[in-house]
Amino acid sequence: MGYRSEIAIAIHKDVIGEFLTFLKTTEIMHEIFGKYGFTLDRDFQSKGHWLFTESQIKWYTDLPDDYPEVDVFEKFFSLMDEEQEGKYRFVRIGEENEDIEERGGWYDSDLHVRRTIVVGW
Repeated sequence: MGYRSEIAIAIHKDVIGEFLTFLKTTEIMHEIFGKYGFTLDRDFQSKGHWLFTESQIKWYTDLPDDYPEVDVFEKFFSLMDEEQEGKYRFVRIGEENEDIEERGGWYDSDLHVRRTIVVGW
């Protein structure tokens, strides 16, 4: 149970090294790439950028001890917001219609929310 979100995180190839260095300092690298089930495209846009996606994640930012995989990304976003805001993009859609979060200024990543009406399942 719990509230689930769909997320996408695009990281520009220019800051992948910083991201990997950041993960090593948090001691969670093996879990991000294995335990938590993120899907990783290591050649996003056919240009060597990275794209993480997950469709059923509990993205709880207020429980860092319980959700370290979320905490590490949130800390990385904060670091990027200070130094390289245009080199990443984060989009999260929660279960509620109004629950949409967007961060990062890398708009050429083409990550955005599109609202559509679906008829049937």
